Amino acid sequence: MNVHIKSLLSALAFNLLFYSKSFGLNLFLISILVVVLISTLKAKRSTSWVYALTYVLTSIFVLINPTGFTIFVHFMALMVYVGKSISNQTSLYLTWLLGFMNLLIASIANFIQRQNSVEEKDVKKETSPKLLNRLKGGFFAGILLIVFAALYKNANPVFGNLVDQINFDFISISWVFFTFLGYVIFLNILRPLDAKELIAVDASQKNELNTPTEIEIIGQKKQLESEHTLGSIIFIALNFLLVFFLVTDGIYLFQNTDISNAEYSASVHQGVYALMFSIVLAIILILYFFRGNLNFYKENTQIKTLTYVWISLNIILLVFTSYKNFTYIEALGLTYKRIGVFVYLLLTLTGLITAYIKVAEIKSLIYLVRTNIATVFTLLVISAAVPWDRTITYFNLNTLENPDIHYLLDLGDTNSIQLYNYAKKKGVNYDLKISVLEKHEEYINLQSEKAWQEYTLVQLVQNYLK
Repeated sequence: MNVHIKSLLSALAFNLLFYSKSFGLNLFLISILVVVLISTLKAKRSTSWVYALTYVLTSIFVLINPTGFTIFVHFMALMVYVGKSISNQTSLYLTWLLGFMNLLIASIANFIQRQNSVEEKDVKKETSPKLLNRLKGGFFAGILLIVFAALYKNANPVFGNLVDQINFDFISISWVFFTFLGYVIFLNILRPLDAKELIAVDASQKNELNTPTEIEIIGQKKQLESEHTLGSIIFIALNFLLVFFLVTDGIYLFQNTDISNAEYSASVHQGVYALMFSIVLAIILILYFFRGNLNFYKENTQIKTLTYVWISLNIILLVFTSYKNFTYIEALGLTYKRIGVFVYLLLTLTGLITAYIKVAEIKSLIYLVRTNIATVFTLLVISAAVPWDRTITYFNLNTLENPDIHYLLDLGDTNSIQLYNYAKKKGVNYDLKISVLEKHEEYINLQSEKAWQEYTLVQLVQNYLK
């Protein structure tokens, strides 16, 4: 089937599913369509089924829990999948860029490229006589249908009534524009950018540093000795400072004195800020001193050992901060900020591990970029599987004596039923109870007004059980 026909039919499906609709079942259905369309092109473009399944899986996350975060992750997965369909071997950081650019400007870029091309054979192939005849035939057939329908309408009352009942009120300028937008998006997917140069540049970037010759090492011996001495002094000083900080932080952490919630909160945040600065500084120093031939200098054992000690001390700082945040959550409950601290700590741990690997196995900067971006994407997908609003609400209502209902009311509407059931069973003051009831009623009304394209998993199950 011609790529324009595929794009037009897909655009009509896109319009049916998304025009004036919120996200739900429609994202799952369109993701299946996108995967099917791209899989039909696998003779020309290799398809990564891992990323295809990830893309579909994130649409299921939206179907289960349609929040801004899950929708964001789904569109990130779409860009990655489209980028991987262009080049399966490309690094993830470039895959995101390829997918984003492809969805936006592929048609424009391809048009400009064809205009500048001197290969007439390609131009003729794109505008074949067979395709032109089909387009002309469809255009004239549509005009003739309208003309003869008007004639037959006056000749036959029954036929005239049927024609009068045809309602085209749904067609508007916005409807046409939305359909055209869908056509462009699918055309971009089916006819992607020619990004051979970008792909070649990425492929040329190696994860390992190039090994220098003995002559190069000898020629740079004085410079390497100077860098080794400077780096050793810096890491010795930083290690002593961090040891002192950890000792004092440990005393503060495990002392048996009462600390106010405000002081404990400040302690957690100060620990995160210290860790953030420490990790950024560590990565910068490691990248600077181990950027080149110092990696291959035979007498670099001292600076390597000091670097490993620095990384280990930062991991201890990470453990201390994790413990503080955990006890903070036990006392005051879950919030998005406290969850965010754990996410940051997990990403920090990944950064420290990859920094260690970079030094131990003589990896390049591009290795750190590739590995850590892949980690971020993986963590995003895993995080999208968790219904955070409901999880926070469940934890706080079931573990705290006096949960902060005001905070829970400010979360998304997916926790409305949990709050409603809690308000019925527990003693909640009148004003809060009214707020809970209003939120629940608004949620129920919103769900009842949704079209089938907007259904979530809960509504699908409810309709099935009716």
